[in-house]
Amino acid sequence: MDFVMIENQFTNMVEDVSNAVGRTVHRKIVLAIASKYVASGKPFDSVKYKEVLQEMKKQTSWTSPLRTTVGYSIAANLLEQEDPQQAVKNLLHNVNIMKEAKFRSGNFSFIGAQFLTEEESEKRAHAQAARALFDAIRKHHKFLTSYDDIPYAVLLSSPSDDAELRAETMNRYYKELRTYNFNAGNELQWLSQLLTFLSAQYDNNLVPNVVTIRDTLKNQDVKVKTMHYPLLGFLAILEVNQVQLQQIVDVYNELKDMKLLKWHREFVLFMAIQIVIYDMAQVQQSLSMTIMSSIELLIQAQQAAMFAAMGAAAVASSSS
Repeated sequence: MDFVMIENQFTNMVEDVSNAVGRTVHRKIVLAIASKYVASGKPFDSVKYKEVLQEMKKQTSWTSPLRTTVGYSIAANLLEQEDPQQAVKNLLHNVNIMKEAKFRSGNFSFIGAQFLTEEESEKRAHAQAARALFDAIRKHHKFLTSYDDIPYAVLLSSPSDDAELRAETMNRYYKELRTYNFNAGNELQWLSQLLTFLSAQYDNNLVPNVVTIRDTLKNQDVKVKTMHYPLLGFLAILEVNQVQLQQIVDVYNELKDMKLLKWHREFVLFMAIQIVIYDMAQVQQSLSMTIMSSIELLIQAQQAAMFAAMGAAAVASSSS
């Protein structure tokens, strides 16, 4: 892995994204979008990105979540669709379906709307299943479950799913992780939800794997904070081995001293894991494209949730 090349690519990508979004946008948004494209090796089309932002303005009112911080992140996700106008139209259609399923309109329902099935005939059933899972999760954690759980509820549900079973399994993971000194809160709930990604059935191996991954990283001076808990879930799902964990540590150590990340060290682990996951996908045939695209969506959901939670609701302006 060529670290100098990665650093150069990231520096250039940050500049490209920064120019595209405008100088008023929060730096964390710029870093997250840049890291997504550097890790995946995909080109960032700044012209098309601006077209997507413009379409968001055309098709929404000034009070729309697409005019806030989260909108810049969502716009980056819509770039892969061919027609910006239709991409925004499809997203807003999904948002309306989420409303029909009694999800309150807001940042997190817009994030979740990205993850509805592409099959038009199944969208409403999927949204209803997501609502059932959301309600089932809230039965176990009434005060902890809130709007920020919506993206995971959409991503982890399907019409054929047993919502009660999945929610029970999530709660079991949550309680077991607490016995290993994981802090209670939203991040731990997201981690427990992610652990049901492959199956609603409880898996005895997942919690020990998460604990091993956390301890291995910490023992090598990687700063694992509560906001990083869901990342541990990604790695457990992928069954990363010690060699791959060492790769993450190596990338982390290279990136943490970058000047661009001096005041945003919390992004270093996100970047390191994204880079190694995509590298794994290129050499492991066992990582299907379906799993990779889902993992990418999970990372996007986590980052978008972090943006919304940090309270930097900067309204999009015409300068972008």
